[in-house]
Amino acid sequence: MQSGKSALEFVVEPQFRIWGLHHSLLLLPLDASVNIPFQQRFPILFSAAERQLGPLHSAIPLCTHNSSQAPHLPRPSPPPSLSLLRQILDVGTTANAWADLYPSIHWSSSNNDNPDASSSRRLLTSTERYRLRRACYRIWLYSLAYHHASFPRYSRRQPATIRLRAALLRGWSTAELAEILDLQAVLRKALEQHICPSNGTVIRRHKERYGHDSSRDSMLIVNHHLTCPSPPPPPPPYPQKPPSLYYQHNWQNQTWQGWGDDVHHFYVLEDMLKFDPGEIYQLYDFCAGSGRLGEIVGGRDGWQPGGSKKTVVETHVAEMGDWFVNNGQTLGETVGFVVGERGEDEIEGEGAIVHAGV
Repeated sequence: MQSGKSALEFVVEPQFRIWGLHHSLLLLPLDASVNIPFQQRFPILFSAAERQLGPLHSAIPLCTHNSSQAPHLPRPSPPPSLSLLRQILDVGTTANAWADLYPSIHWSSSNNDNPDASSSRRLLTSTERYRLRRACYRIWLYSLAYHHASFPRYSRRQPATIRLRAALLRGWSTAELAEILDLQAVLRKALEQHICPSNGTVIRRHKERYGHDSSRDSMLIVNHHLTCPSPPPPPPPYPQKPPSLYYQHNWQNQTWQGWGDDVHHFYVLEDMLKFDPGEIYQLYDFCAGSGRLGEIVGGRDGWQPGGSKKTVVETHVAEMGDWFVNNGQTLGETVGFVVGERGEDEIEGEGAIVHAGV
């Protein structure tokens, strides 16, 4: 233990994981001179959770959401418990993962609007990470509440449904709505660049990798329909290098298969944005990161490392049911509706998390 710090000051340092604090506070004494009664340990844990995973006032409504009550209605605060802390840890870990990914996606060299954006790349400040986590929890809550089979395509324009969706967003300021649109733009880019790239993106990457070598053209597979089964890619004609421990993005499988031309691909992305940030992160980790078969894509019979990852994603989409396809996300249009109610001009969300107050 560092000198000059009490045990309590030491355990709430922001770089320590909450789960480590759980074991330290509930199973092992931190110091022989410190005797913390069991019920008094929760304030310490939740204080540390606020510093690392906050704002908890946005995370807790997500963790306690259920279909028995509309998400915009106030709920009594749940009592502190280990179960609640575990749920906060689950969603907070995902939110912090998106905070880690935000710089590489937002300031990407593949940004068509600003190809020099990568020169501005930096880590997020603690305040910016706080804003991003808040936006992540709110997108997640909206997705749980309004992106499911009870809201099929024909209901999206019904006035009663629009008012119901807008009720959740009315409690958030216009600046906070802009931050939500900013994170949604990052989720869209993660889908577009790493999970379901368009035919044009596939061809562009192929040319960047192999130039005009026509002998490699057989490696390209582009599809025009979301539900069209994808044939497996041919084996690579060159020796494979072991993956780097420091660079996890695996472009090989992603550059084999496209998800349609630009028009069709737009609607694919709109459909995929109905997934909550946790689901999108698992798909991202599977397609572009570690390649681990997580909870969402786990148990896919027949998939082997080096096989078609697109097929796995297509299978997961098909399992969502008929309501999912051709029924795009409604968050963006609901934000526009609420902003219009306030008599304000259309807001530009991209960069709102890092440009707030600038």
